[in-house]
Amino acid sequence: MFAREDKAKEGPVPGSELNGGSLFPVPRLHSYLVQLWLQIEGSPERIELPGGGSALIAFMSFAVSRGFGATHPLIALADRLHDEHRVRMGPLTIFYEFEAEDAEDREKLEAAYQDPEELSEELTKLVEAMGSDPMCETFARRGNADDIPAQAGALVELLAAPIAAGKRVRLVYTL
Repeated sequence: MFAREDKAKEGPVPGSELNGGSLFPVPRLHSYLVQLWLQIEGSPERIELPGGGSALIAFMSFAVSRGFGATHPLIALADRLHDEHRVRMGPLTIFYEFEAEDAEDREKLEAAYQDPEELSEELTKLVEAMGSDPMCETFARRGNADDIPAQAGALVELLAAPIAAGKRVRLVYTL
């Protein structure tokens, strides 16, 4: 959103502290309006992630767009995790909206189930890489998604039960 000139004379735009006091604030890419949930096959319950999983769903959404020529710090993070740390993005990019509106949505929602062990392995590699690679931390910070490692680590912990039970899981989001 751009500031009008008459507002610019009154002082900084709310949120401009994110962009060094610029009159054009950097919008947050995620908020608690978008939440990521873990769902275990056979259970109608959804398990909420810390912080609503907002940083992780933002990262996952940008990771999907890798290779299409777009640029964003979270795309750069996904590229670095993949190229330098061998984090497979496949399991991290399987998610779907929880509210199915039609038969096609129900099919895609059903297809979003995946092996929790594979997801856990890639999330663990992501957490380790982000804790050891300052460039990864920088990309996350620039993408306003500093909580990615904490949310990914919490998801790894939540995946232990379905792994032990041999149940598939899916990541779903709500708007």
